[in-house]
Amino acid sequence: MILASSGLGVSRQGGFGPDFQAAGSRLYRAEYAAATVAILAYLVYRWLRLGGLDWPSTVFWMLLPDLVAFIPIGLSSKRKEWPGWGSYLYDVSHTFLVCGLAFGVLSLALGAPYWPILGWVGHITADRAVGYGLRSTTKR
Repeated sequence: MILASSGLGVSRQGGFGPDFQAAGSRLYRAEYAAATVAILAYLVYRWLRLGGLDWPSTVFWMLLPDLVAFIPIGLSSKRKEWPGWGSYLYDVSHTFLVCGLAFGVLSLALGAPYWPILGWVGHITADRAVGYGLRSTTKR
């Protein structure tokens, strides 16, 4: 950070060189779109070639992030305002960290990888591919 204060052209993020691409850049979104297609292809492959897939559970995990986030936010928004805690709830349900932790815990508890949770991963990558990232925790 010393270089940043000396005026040597260091980017805002504290690194050397140009700023990082925004989350809405074409490359960033294309990368997430490719990940979404790969996840969907693996789920279909698993269903057709590897002994099936529990599609109702997979669809449940695909819908879970939005259900967890938007039902409580919608119920608490009587004045048509986003609640102060809404961004935190949205971010927790739309992060790979929580999804990965759930995958690990469920896989350990069941004694085998729990593949339907890839629906949750696919939801996150699809959201990011169309431009929906994590929510800001600051007011506009």
